[in-house]
Amino acid sequence: MFARLVRSGAGGALAAGSDLLTLTVLVDVAHVSARIASIPALLLSSVVMFFGQKYLAFQGRGKPTSREMLLFALVQLGGLGLTALLYDFAVRSVPFLLEHYVVARIVVTNLIWLGYSFPLWHFVFPHRQGS
Repeated sequence: MFARLVRSGAGGALAAGSDLLTLTVLVDVAHVSARIASIPALLLSSVVMFFGQKYLAFQGRGKPTSREMLLFALVQLGGLGLTALLYDFAVRSVPFLLEHYVVARIVVTNLIWLGYSFPLWHFVFPHRQGS
């Protein structure tokens, strides 16, 4: 289980990297507004996250199934909502966090991943025993 958690974190790091790289290229090179650029960046990072979790974290085999894609999308939407709520609560409750919003976002995102997304992904991706 610990190895799967580490692999899941690696998949998340790849997704975060693709998000930030895409966002940066679209804003700084293509001169797209950050608000508009965030949409394709987040979509790409969600695709990277799906494949990272399926093949890296849960060591899936075969092509993605419709069931996996649908359940993953539902988990991601729930995680997005929980992240927004917890982040808003954190920065409203602890005004100091407004100055350190990136740190607050990283902490909140990781709490949601650890307490919500990662556990639910066990229902999304069938995994082999011992993985």
